[in-house]
Amino acid sequence: MKTKKMTTHFLSAIAVVFFIFIAFGSGDDDSSKTNADGTPKTERQIKVESQFSSWDGSHRGLTDLIKKSMNDPSSYEHIETRFRDDGDHIFVITKFRGANAFGGKVINTVSAKVDFSGNVIEVVSQN
Repeated sequence: MKTKKMTTHFLSAIAVVFFIFIAFGSGDDDSSKTNADGTPKTERQIKVESQFSSWDGSHRGLTDLIKKSMNDPSSYEHIETRFRDDGDHIFVITKFRGANAFGGKVINTVSAKVDFSGNVIEVVSQN
């Protein structure tokens, strides 16, 4: 009986340590501060990249704007996002899937100019 309790406590402790490790990471990952070639990222690169989800790569501001204009915002499914730094703004292209007025799933693309604070300046095209 005592062995079973100790095993349960031991496994609980290991689970807690595992979740802490997952939540805070190992601390060894500097990939957010360096480019693929190992050179350090500029403050501008870091500021631009911080506007995008590290989970799926979507642009947070543009995603919010798209969802506000959808018939069914809960049907939004991000497919891909690409961007380029055009100097005075960021040009963002997002491809996504969502329900149309008839409930059918359709794929759309939105292109927009975004400022360096993450705000959408202008929607350039919608397909």
